Amino acid sequence: MRVVLLGGAGYLGAVATRHLSALGHHITVVDGLIYQRDDDPARLLPTASHFVHADLRDSHALREALAGADAVVHLGGLVGEPACAVDEQLAVELNYASPVIAAEAAIAANVPHYVFFSSCSVYGSREGTVDEGTAPHPLGIYARTKVLAERRLVDMLAGDACLTVLRLATVHGRSPRQRLDSVANRMTAQAVATGRIPLNGGAQRRPLVHVADVAEVLASALTTPHSQRIFNVGSDLENYTITQIAETVELVVPGSRINRGLERDEADARDYRTSFARLAAAFPGSCSRRLREGVQEVAHAVAAKELDPDLPEYDNFKGLLASRDSGHVRALRSVACERLHEEYEAADWSTQ
Repeated sequence: MRVVLLGGAGYLGAVATRHLSALGHHITVVDGLIYQRDDDPARLLPTASHFVHADLRDSHALREALAGADAVVHLGGLVGEPACAVDEQLAVELNYASPVIAAEAAIAANVPHYVFFSSCSVYGSREGTVDEGTAPHPLGIYARTKVLAERRLVDMLAGDACLTVLRLATVHGRSPRQRLDSVANRMTAQAVATGRIPLNGGAQRRPLVHVADVAEVLASALTTPHSQRIFNVGSDLENYTITQIAETVELVVPGSRINRGLERDEADARDYRTSFARLAAAFPGSCSRRLREGVQEVAHAVAAKELDPDLPEYDNFKGLLASRDSGHVRALRSVACERLHEEYEAADWSTQ
């Protein structure tokens, strides 16, 4: 199968590229490399893959890359509310405009299957347990761009291509292009580097998923196309409170201690427990890795000096600030991007 991974040189993409290549698929990675890093993505990717350095908002480059593809996977963009809040225009272009532009390119190239990486963050704050039938309740720019992209892709691709939406739990674990700013990875890196695990509040609930499990779910979804479907990606066993995540890190990292701060992290109001029953029914045995495995991987890498928690390249917020301030990344404000930004601005969230 010929698969095009948009944003395939990032934290998730690098793992997905290796896994799909090992399964025998031909992979083309298209990535704008919005974060400045010393490592060469072409050297990190398998020899069976092809790398294209191109902006994911460039419709011409996307059409060229998608020619003859059996599937396109959009996993690029800005992840997390802090990074999105740095430049809302840029966030909308990368998280909403880019998936729409890619869908237009996919339709023009007759690509039969589009996979969109979304997030369980779309649920916001909910009592009880949420599932794919729960109405989204986006609390910030990141979640809103994901919700809007999901809706637009459903309308655009109906009758033209299969659409799979993967709403990811919070991802953890080791990748060739590491992130250390997601909750479990951040706590682990700080525990190893300082011996302390910062904890604000802790009652908020988060589902977690290992990055390798995400790659395996993607592989399963690619080989079982369906007209339109949405999956929460994770395991019912991996629903935690923030306190439980900190306690797991404390158990795994010798000598570390939880450092309790504010009663609640007011900057992040997300709070939800997620059902992954639909995914388990479709792909039995998926997402079997536990939090402890990801903590052990990251702890080992930081202890071995393979990762430096102080470098901005491992943090989406700090990395984006550095890229923006150097002029490496900016809002394009192209005709297409401006049109789609107007759609974002016009969206009504009052009834969500």
